[in-house]
Amino acid sequence: MTDAADNAPKDPASAPAPSSFEALARFFASSSAAKTAAGSLKKAAEVAVHFTDAPGDHRFTVEDGTPRLLAGKAHDPDFELTLAPGATRDLCAHPEADVGDLGILFFQHMLASDPDQKIRVKLHSGLLKLTMRGYLGVLAAGGQKVFGWMASKGLKGPGAVATALSKLKKS
Repeated sequence: MTDAADNAPKDPASAPAPSSFEALARFFASSSAAKTAAGSLKKAAEVAVHFTDAPGDHRFTVEDGTPRLLAGKAHDPDFELTLAPGATRDLCAHPEADVGDLGILFFQHMLASDPDQKIRVKLHSGLLKLTMRGYLGVLAAGGQKVFGWMASKGLKGPGAVATALSKLKKS
């Protein structure tokens, strides 16, 4: 004999929260802004991804125009991201945001001082390789919102991206 409580629907609020990896993988699969931004990336573009709250290697890549976060080590990463749980939660909490708003949110987390909100970036490729792999197209997809935000931080004009990249190489 089974108890009626055993057959009752489970409260979704009591379900365990998805891991940072699972949440970000779902976000990439469902966000139209992520798909738009990924549309600029070439097949060879790849990012190593680490989470401060989960062990293991992960990689971001684009397959058939769709952004994917996969388990496993990146083969030839252009850069490496280390995401704190708060940064991952915040990004994933905005599935309807446009590319510009997500870009600004990403950059804000790069500048965060709170360790739970921080995204660390370690650059592995230079400007030419990043350009060839489509990353400048991702910035362009963010449009005036992203460029305006960068200008507000002192990154203005044609050298803004090169200046930002040189700062990342020093990190």
